Amino acid sequence: MALVDRFEAYAADFELTFIDDDWTRLERHFTDDALYSTPANGLRIAGRARVLATLRAAVAGFDRRCDTRSLTTTEGPREDGDEVFRKWAARFTLAGAPDLEIDGLERAKFRGERIELLEVTLTSETLARLMNYGVTYLASRVR
Repeated sequence: MALVDRFEAYAADFELTFIDDDWTRLERHFTDDALYSTPANGLRIAGRARVLATLRAAVAGFDRRCDTRSLTTTEGPREDGDEVFRKWAARFTLAGAPDLEIDGLERAKFRGERIELLEVTLTSETLARLMNYGVTYLASRVR
């Protein structure tokens, strides 16, 4: 199976996980020593269990607090050696708040059939907008 197909399988499983909160589904996509990185804020998490816990916390702390979340691919995915790249855009809505639109780049580096590095690149402006939206509109909202 091509790496792009493996990445797409991971992405599809992530969306299912977003719906049903079954994070064990994603374990098969990552190496035991996987890394998750968001360079804009210096985050670097090591180990599959910690990576999945971080992703779960991010979804619970932001995405699930919004009324809607939509994600689209704007470019890719494309394969380059043992890496897959995809540019994306997301839109979040929340009653009483302006919509939030952000974009970023996801890079997955594979070792064999599994992701050994998942990196999400955001501009510093995008990160600041995310943080501001969270503090301003989501901080007191529990879902």
